[in-house]
Amino acid sequence: MNTLPELSNDAVIDVAREGGFAWIPKLSGPRRITLAQLSDPQRKHVCEVLRQAMPLGEPPGEQSRAGYGDRRYFRIEISYATAQQVGNIVLLVPEDQAPPALVQLWQEGQ
Repeated sequence: MNTLPELSNDAVIDVAREGGFAWIPKLSGPRRITLAQLSDPQRKHVCEVLRQAMPLGEPPGEQSRAGYGDRRYFRIEISYATAQQVGNIVLLVPEDQAPPALVQLWQEGQ
């Protein structure tokens, strides 16, 4: 999927860093971002970061390039509801291809 649906205040975004040689929970640093809790500029920023990451990500699966060997990746899960549909998107973005704004979103949660 290369396009981000229109996200309303009901959307929840989970971002975590996974993979690597050894799984260390503290290094995964999962972040949950609820759009309803953000200001309008913050919501726009989060949506723009997600739009940047969408073309770089791929769904989880056996052919995924993210997470093989000792490579880390960002797991982005977007739960949303629009007037037309309710959905859930899961993307894996290899850490070495992640835009700096995605890394910042993971680190700061906004």
